[in-house]
Amino acid sequence: MKQPLVIRGLDGLATLCALLAGVAVAVLSVLIVVDIVSRTALRYSLQGTDELGGYTLALVGSLGLPYALMRRGHPRVDIFLRRFPRRARAALHVLAYAALAGFAIFMTVHAVAELRTTLTYGTITNTPLQTPLAWPQALWVAGTGFFALTASILTLDALRRLFLAPATVEAVYGPLSVEDEVGEYVEDKPMLPRSEV
Repeated sequence: MKQPLVIRGLDGLATLCALLAGVAVAVLSVLIVVDIVSRTALRYSLQGTDELGGYTLALVGSLGLPYALMRRGHPRVDIFLRRFPRRARAALHVLAYAALAGFAIFMTVHAVAELRTTLTYGTITNTPLQTPLAWPQALWVAGTGFFALTASILTLDALRRLFLAPATVEAVYGPLSVEDEVGEYVEDKPMLPRSEV
């Protein structure tokens, strides 16, 4: 059963978000090195590198979640799962995605509420950068919102597969096997994005 176009589009967007997160970490790393060198050699601090690090951590976390989800990278405890019949395993995979989507929506709703409060009061950080807190929070909301959208669409696709092609649910939405994970590192065989499974 071929993946819908919307999931292939989500995979491309998730990859772009992961690349942006990687660029943010690289830029932060350069800033930290420059700050360390300037403190040591020039006795001057850039001020705010640690603050930018906090924002980067929040950004990387929220932007990386959809990418990990598209590649089945979120850990799942499956110690007893393989002992269930295939149909029951398929239903449990759908339930796992539904629970994750519910959590992602919960996270997004609370992130939006936090952003609204920040915008209402015009909160500015009490740091040397005096950053309007709405800027990093808006990026965080965008990341969690995209994660919620991705998890919800994947849940709907898993549910569709459960009714139309239950045998495909485990291959597309089940946790990675030990062989898959080892093969990724030993055989230099990267995990395929969900759109190519």
